[in-house]
Amino acid sequence: MKMILADDEPIITRGIRKLVDWESMGIEVAGCYEDGKSALEGILRLNPDLALLDISMPDMTGIDILKECKSLNLDTSIIFISGFQDFEYAKAALHYGAEDYLLKPVLKEELLNAVTKCMNKKKQNIFMEANAMPAQPDHMDFGRIIELEATHYRPVLVEILFSEKEDKQMKRLTQFSLISFLEDYLSNQKTGICFVRKGKIVIILKGISANEAKGQLEEIINAAKEAVRHDIVMIMGEQIDEVRQIPAAYERCLEMEEYLFFNDYLKSRILKVGESVFSYPMEESKLRDAREKLIHGIVAQETEGFEQLYQWFIQMVCFMAEGKKEDACFYFCTAVRMLEERFFELNLEGCKPDMKALLEESRKCESFNQLSRHFKSIFAGYLNKIQQAMTNQEKKSIIHVKEYIEKHYKEDLNLQILAEEIHMNPYYFSAFFKKHTGENFKTYVNKVRMQHAIALLLGTDMKTYEIAEATGYKDPRTFTDAFCKIYQDTPNSYRKRVIAEGKKQ
Repeated sequence: MKMILADDEPIITRGIRKLVDWESMGIEVAGCYEDGKSALEGILRLNPDLALLDISMPDMTGIDILKECKSLNLDTSIIFISGFQDFEYAKAALHYGAEDYLLKPVLKEELLNAVTKCMNKKKQNIFMEANAMPAQPDHMDFGRIIELEATHYRPVLVEILFSEKEDKQMKRLTQFSLISFLEDYLSNQKTGICFVRKGKIVIILKGISANEAKGQLEEIINAAKEAVRHDIVMIMGEQIDEVRQIPAAYERCLEMEEYLFFNDYLKSRILKVGESVFSYPMEESKLRDAREKLIHGIVAQETEGFEQLYQWFIQMVCFMAEGKKEDACFYFCTAVRMLEERFFELNLEGCKPDMKALLEESRKCESFNQLSRHFKSIFAGYLNKIQQAMTNQEKKSIIHVKEYIEKHYKEDLNLQILAEEIHMNPYYFSAFFKKHTGENFKTYVNKVRMQHAIALLLGTDMKTYEIAEATGYKDPRTFTDAFCKIYQDTPNSYRKRVIAEGKKQ
């Protein structure tokens, strides 16, 4: 086990070295320091098991060192030795995780008891780790980081984009090759270091601006692609001024890692913490429009336009998800559910998917590309279903009429217009429509308009007269009367009540 000593009085550290035969206890005194800053650097460089520190030292106090060690998640156990008998010091030391607090002059028996307690605790931890599953190191290589000259730093998370078919062994070999390449490159450039933390490749750049860092990372990506035959994505963290800030800055890089699920849609191979990944200005209404056009295209059997409609939809899903795989899965499943509902409204047999199972299956996809392929086959299945159903000419005609109403509900619709759409006598059309839908033409059109009116009423802050105009009613009064007849409430009262009930839930 390694131990360091720190006291601003060298006579104290010399006395402690002579007080106990440390070698016979299996302890190596790896370093002695006279101020707090050098003591912390010694801890970072040597990663000792134990540190005996004075509380009052130049540059940094022992409490400051203890706080730094805790914030950096270091495993060094700390025992304080001090001439201060004020209880507040002892309380602060123990509060921040010190193993013990000894007063000067140190008694050999007390020192041995404190050190032995730490050693036993360390041995117990080692035993537990030895019997546990192997794990990746949980600490940064701070020893190498502090070798960089005093300057500002910038953490960078490096990710290799693997294909779905590559096995674990190939991934490990590729990662090993990339690490070797990065170590050589950074050593030659003298701009930073590279190491692995929890299986992730991390670069710490030193003393360069954001533009310089981005330029160098672009060079690394291009060169690394030649070296390892894989695309590389890097997540560049913020500039920081102290070593202790590196873990937090690195965690913010990890938070952006979820965007890699959408790697086929990334415009740049360098993502920057704090900056938008997709520059496309996204609103939920754009996703709704793309979804509605896709559903309409399937129902209208637009076989040739299906690919274009689907590509536009998945692009909107990608942008709207904003790096969240779960949201993307939800948007796809919502579209399937709405398509199933549209089939039901048209009296067509849908695919009747188990929505819970569909969501779970979508979560297993390893990339957005795989997810979109999975759902493309589902939507294509609906297209095939409706093509099979169109063998009956009457059913085909009524579906066409319903789709026309859905598309033109804002306009002044009447029997003459719809009858002409399917080349039918207007007098016969009314009976034909009721026969196949179970309701008369006017009631059906009103129902479609109300469905869109409810969406605008609850999803926007539009005024009643604006909603009336947007849904095909001649005036607000006619709209309000029709609304009250169906929902037994006025539009404004309905809006307030539903929103209030939603907040309670």
